[in-house]
Amino acid sequence: MDEEKEFDILKIILFMALMLLIVEMSPLLTRLFTGDMYYLVGTLTFFATFILMYVIVDVFARWDGTTLGKLGIDFDDDSVPHIVIGAIAGIAAIVVVIAAAFLFGGQLRPFEQITGDLIMSEIIITVPTALFEELAHRGYILPRLEGLAGKTRAILISSVFFSFLHFSWWATPGIPLHVLMIFIFNMFLGGVVLSLSYYWSGRKLWVPIAFHFAWNMIAYLLFPMYPRESVILPEIFQVEWGVTTIIGFLFGLSLLYGLLSAKKK
Repeated sequence: MDEEKEFDILKIILFMALMLLIVEMSPLLTRLFTGDMYYLVGTLTFFATFILMYVIVDVFARWDGTTLGKLGIDFDDDSVPHIVIGAIAGIAAIVVVIAAAFLFGGQLRPFEQITGDLIMSEIIITVPTALFEELAHRGYILPRLEGLAGKTRAILISSVFFSFLHFSWWATPGIPLHVLMIFIFNMFLGGVVLSLSYYWSGRKLWVPIAFHFAWNMIAYLLFPMYPRESVILPEIFQVEWGVTTIIGFLFGLSLLYGLLSAKKK
């Protein structure tokens, strides 16, 4: 292995380690506080997470001699159609999961709990989550891994890492092992879906950003926040924890392929 490739491997490992530290900053720090300080620290570290994520991506992009725009975030004539396609596929995918819960006895959030404040808070949370996670994972990590290991391995490795970055969710004590394993696989599968949408859209980020936003926004409005809240049969119906999520992701993936193929034609 030549020195340049070794250096590139160390660089991507450093980047991924920094992303992990940034993402875990909020759950680790908030555990040190209670009461009003818990919510204050949680809010501050939430916004600090995305500021730091943006700064790190920008620094590493400059280190590579490129810009954020060239990572796939630049806006062109395809951007609006890509946003529409990503949003349609994301909405359709999560509707499959919602329909399964509604029809077969899963647990959804009571309608009276879906307030204006909840909708606004989810928008504030979901916009930076979708934007900066995609910028880091599909914009930076995925193509760098591709240069080192090829496209297929890059998709698999980056998706494993994407799943691992949700550590603060699945590290909660008391979660049954089989539910935990389904969740880890679901997060991995979500990473694969978003990675493929990146490639199918010509290495642009707007499709995965829109899919990510639509999925998260609707999912967290309509489902209880497991594991913070107990729910009925989470291994089947709970979004991102149950097997119906696999069906939703696969349906969304097929829709992405069909819509993006039709657009190219």
